Amino acid sequence: MKTKTQKTNSKIVDKLYFYFFLLLPLVYSDKVIDPVLVPRQLYLTAFVCILGVIILFQISKKELVPDFSFLKLTLPILLFIFLLINCLSLFKATSIADGIYVLSKFTIEILFFVISTYLIAQNKLTTDGLIKAIVSFCIVSISIALYQAVTLDFSNSFRYNIYQITSTYANKNLFSSVLFLTFPFVIGGIVILRKWKVTSIVLLCSIITLLLLIQTRAVLFATFLFFLIVVIFQKGHLLKRHLLKLIPFLIISLCIIGAVLFYLKGSSYYSNLIDSRSLPERLLVWNNSLQMAKENIFQGVGAGNWQFQFPKYGLEKFNDVFMDNASLTYQRPHNDFLWVLCETGILGLITYISVFIVALFYTIKLLRNKIKPNLEDKLLLYAFFATIAGYAFISFFDFPLERIEHQILFYLILSIVVAKYYCSHEKVKTSTNSFNFGMLTLMIFVPVLFSFVVSTNRFSGEFHTRKIYECQSKGDWNQLISEADNSVNPFYVTDPTSIPINWYKGVALYTSGNLKEAQGCFEKAKLIHPYNIHVLNNLASCYETEGKHKEAEEMYLKALLISPRFDEARLNLSAVYFNEKKYEKAFHSIDKVDVTTKDEKYQIYLPVILNSWLGVILPNQKDEVAIQKISTIRNSQTKMIEFYFASKKSNIAYLQYILDHKL
Repeated sequence: MKTKTQKTNSKIVDKLYFYFFLLLPLVYSDKVIDPVLVPRQLYLTAFVCILGVIILFQISKKELVPDFSFLKLTLPILLFIFLLINCLSLFKATSIADGIYVLSKFTIEILFFVISTYLIAQNKLTTDGLIKAIVSFCIVSISIALYQAVTLDFSNSFRYNIYQITSTYANKNLFSSVLFLTFPFVIGGIVILRKWKVTSIVLLCSIITLLLLIQTRAVLFATFLFFLIVVIFQKGHLLKRHLLKLIPFLIISLCIIGAVLFYLKGSSYYSNLIDSRSLPERLLVWNNSLQMAKENIFQGVGAGNWQFQFPKYGLEKFNDVFMDNASLTYQRPHNDFLWVLCETGILGLITYISVFIVALFYTIKLLRNKIKPNLEDKLLLYAFFATIAGYAFISFFDFPLERIEHQILFYLILSIVVAKYYCSHEKVKTSTNSFNFGMLTLMIFVPVLFSFVVSTNRFSGEFHTRKIYECQSKGDWNQLISEADNSVNPFYVTDPTSIPINWYKGVALYTSGNLKEAQGCFEKAKLIHPYNIHVLNNLASCYETEGKHKEAEEMYLKALLISPRFDEARLNLSAVYFNEKKYEKAFHSIDKVDVTTKDEKYQIYLPVILNSWLGVILPNQKDEVAIQKISTIRNSQTKMIEFYFASKKSNIAYLQYILDHKL
């Protein structure tokens, strides 16, 4: 039971958290490429700054004790170790800027965790206040999603349309997982807050309805796991009180789902739910990631640098034309644990997993406390336990670690658990860890300044990169060069698809005829992304233009080693061999290009190379008939091309096809 003084002390902070979460789903900017990632980091940074000012002000007024002794607990220490490991991993990074960006996110998120834990432990932030805040956050998020849902025509393509239900969370899977993280707070609204009970019941049913509609399988399984843990371990003691109130709303939810299924005649819904087409591709991504992890098992490839190393392990296995020419790229392995392992090594992974294990241990210790928690608190603890376990499962199939809103909710759960554990188990045993005012100011505002500087620079970089895309589509190369110069800064050197900004500038310079500067840009881009096949291809083209055939051949071969079906590099390599008068190599190179390629150079290069290659093999023929056939074919470009395509269709070697068929 809170005293009147405690309630007064918590009022301001509770309201700040309430409005912060209420507005969080609305933080969105179409001026940058990812409309929520960087804007929400800036939003979080501003919020943490405000909290820091309030804390320092109240400490100076002796209204707060600067007791941060909870930082000696295992879980906070693990978070700081994880941050340190990410820092050390930058020594292996090819893109320091992207690594620093990841560090800035982790730093401000961990500071949010520290401040929230402190405020809860000091009774400045209440569980009731947080429940209201997250329920409001959820209402706004779901309202946006429901608006999106009712404007879609599911009769055309169910699979396509459900991917449009994202609220403001980039994609449906991330939206589903953020809804999952709100479960304990919505449950808390049902069993703890009388005035919010009906609202929370309706909200819970709405969440379940949406999750069943948009069908993120990992989240559906985690949801099943959540309710299984809560119901089994609670044994229904508290739920029985609310069951009668839940039944009408659950019936309404089932009716809505049933109506949707009837409208879709069931087939579209179920076929999408059991569709496993993405699984082989996901396994291939994981396989490449495991190879990366084996090569960098101790230090990793550097925070934020998975995306730059991924192509090294081959793109051919994906059997996808968009992957072959790098039109489609991966920025993450869709598995947070594998992502952490690749970027920070085995110690990073152990530390990250330990965070989950220790958090679950704390909840168990709280449930087994000598002073037994009341039924409401006990249910909330079971809900936290189930959410942490479910979130770990979701993280194995998705990338919530990247997203600000997911981390805020997850760290808020950790804050509640750590604060409760600290107050009930450790506070008496641990001596007060008082910081002087200056040290505390630095602890708060150095991370805030770090996050602010990095995220504002990232925002500026993405703003100008968006304009780069517009210039590229218009062919406005001079303006593109200007936008590229404005885009690059110490904290932003690649776009969100991992393509270096210097590559865009290099293409503009090359197209404008400034080959020397273009080569310099491509070389800079290669230092950041050494396995990007377009960077390698364009750098090779610069070398070839300067007559550096050996260097050009090396770059083209490196690109083709990554993606053997990359037609542009294959054709360019054929041209290198042709220019060196290595006609046989030129033929064998172009012969590997798919005849259905859309590259215009194929139709230009093919007849020239075929003619030269036939000229090379002609003197080696002994049979007069063979000599006559080859000579006749060379004299008719139409016949030469016709026979070549026929040989490819019949899967017979070109020379053999000429010799075996009448002209």
